[in-house]
Amino acid sequence: MMIDFISATKHLRGEDSIFLGHLQLEASYSTGWNKYFLNGCKYFEIWNNEARGLLQIKGSLPYFWQGHNFNFDNRKLVEAISYIGKLIQVDLFDSIVDIFEYGKIIQIGQKPESYILNHRERTDQRLLMNDNARRRGNLRIWENAEVRLKMYDAGRNILHKQGVKMKDIIQESGWNPEGYYLKFEAHYKKPHQTFNRGVGFTIADLVNPDWQRRFNVDLYTQYKKLIPLGMIEQPNNKKDLSTQDLLMIALAEGATQGGSTLTEVKKMLYDRINAIPDEILSPIDKKARKRQILALIRKIHTSPQSKWDLSDKLKEALSLREQENT
Repeated sequence: MMIDFISATKHLRGEDSIFLGHLQLEASYSTGWNKYFLNGCKYFEIWNNEARGLLQIKGSLPYFWQGHNFNFDNRKLVEAISYIGKLIQVDLFDSIVDIFEYGKIIQIGQKPESYILNHRERTDQRLLMNDNARRRGNLRIWENAEVRLKMYDAGRNILHKQGVKMKDIIQESGWNPEGYYLKFEAHYKKPHQTFNRGVGFTIADLVNPDWQRRFNVDLYTQYKKLIPLGMIEQPNNKKDLSTQDLLMIALAEGATQGGSTLTEVKKMLYDRINAIPDEILSPIDKKARKRQILALIRKIHTSPQSKWDLSDKLKEALSLREQENT
């Protein structure tokens, strides 16, 4: 398992007294909240509202504890939370988890860009895709009210964001600079709804093996909300290989390799037709062209099996097959 970012709230009791000696004050707000950095580390924040008796912790536990998020096991999570708790002299394990990230890195045989660009959202999942042009091919995000799904090039993050010394440390943890690594991660915005029927759960639950099995199953479920795109099948019948057919197949292949769907190809062509002035193409002419395009697209088929499907690799990485057999 790998938990990365976490935000959790501790309801302070009368005997709780926060020690501020290891905290660096960053800001104070009229709402009563004070924001601190832990030991000057901007990877991790401590928020305190003394009037309301609330304490919040926010940040990436792996980056805080070890300087990278290539891997992070249960033991390290317990160590990190225990260390933070000792510094501020508060038991944090009964804090309610407000937000957390749970993901898995998979080693693959070719550049992650191909996998990232060839995954799209299922239409029935109400996920909005955010494909940042600056990071196109390296990161793709899908989001709804409860979860943000991220698929990104984990090896590239190490190569571009880490110094030589840290790269050596990560290499000792199993990273191969010549290999290709893809991370699929779920950022749970409302984990109490996703996992516990609206009831909050604690940091202690995050390290509970039973809960982690649930996290593994749900991460796989989140992945199945995406569609790995299939390859365009070549027609084997001469009547389906007219010049128009060949041009449409070539256009569809180029678009789908860039991560677009056939529906988006159709929309792109329809938009192109709609943009032509009516004095050049009348509304009747435009409808006729759209019917021709629709007929051509309906003749195009994609393979039922996708070479980009990560289902088996993710199942294996999450040890779901072992769980099925127990």
